[in-house]
Amino acid sequence: VVAVACALGAGAAHAQQTPPVAPAPLPPGVVAPGVRIAGVDVGGLARADARAAVLGQVVAPRRRPLVVTFRGRRIAIHPVAVGYRADVDYAVRAALLFGRTRPVPAEGVDVPLRQTVNAKRLRAVLVARTSRHELPARDARLVFRGINPVVVRPRVGVAVDVPRSMAIVRRALVERARPAYALAGRRVRPAVTSVGPAIIIERDRFRLTLWRAGRRQTFPIAVGQPAYPTPAGNFRIVSKQRNPTWFPPSSPWARGLGPVPPGVNNPLGTRWMGTSAPAIGIHGTPVPGSIGTRASHGCIRMYIRDAEYLFDRIEIGTPVIIR
Repeated sequence: VVAVACALGAGAAHAQQTPPVAPAPLPPGVVAPGVRIAGVDVGGLARADARAAVLGQVVAPRRRPLVVTFRGRRIAIHPVAVGYRADVDYAVRAALLFGRTRPVPAEGVDVPLRQTVNAKRLRAVLVARTSRHELPARDARLVFRGINPVVVRPRVGVAVDVPRSMAIVRRALVERARPAYALAGRRVRPAVTSVGPAIIIERDRFRLTLWRAGRRQTFPIAVGQPAYPTPAGNFRIVSKQRNPTWFPPSSPWARGLGPVPPGVNNPLGTRWMGTSAPAIGIHGTPVPGSIGTRASHGCIRMYIRDAEYLFDRIEIGTPVIIR
């Protein structure tokens, strides 16, 4: 019995020393079992079949339009238009290495699929498709209804944040985990957030109104003679000068009258505020008796003290509305 047992033990030992049988070599162009590409099982498939499986299950769904949203609008991004491509051939070549030059792990292996987007084309598409849905910033400004100034309040705008949105679209094109992806926005601040003063001139009433921060101050004025009327329209202050020298205009009525240096006899008084109407300005006058009449050659005359007061409270660019 002992001899038989020893013989059996010797036979078992001999069996354990027998080398394992090597697996049969893979047929040419066939992917080893246990290999996946981007989650698609391609083990046992020929090269062309593995390629077709990845194209059908991974790439084709990602070539469908991607829906993104911006400010409540739905926008379709077409992957081909932004240069989406997937290098399926490269992934298949990498898959064929397993079971040949590389071992297949016991748990299998998933070969990544390289998917890219053309950044330049993606940026151009995002800008083109979202620009119509942006909310532009609005500067504060004055508009006039007749002679009444109305303040248009500033508004913060919303624009697409292109770099962040590009990253979102790149990820979404590959991920496709949601029916729609929200693009990133950014706030656009208005350049002008407050309005300055405005001047309203009513020729028939010989009155100048200074409008500041919703408050009005009125001053008596003189305007142009019937032969030299003060022009009506929307103008602005383009120049300011203290103690100006008067240079006569190129007009027959002013021939030989100047120039007149600063002083009590200067026809411009002590302050000059030129408007965008050619040769027309607001200024003081050494002839206070002309206020309330049509006495000038087109300019707006004020009492000297009123012109000095106005001068200090307006700026270049102040609107001048003449009615």
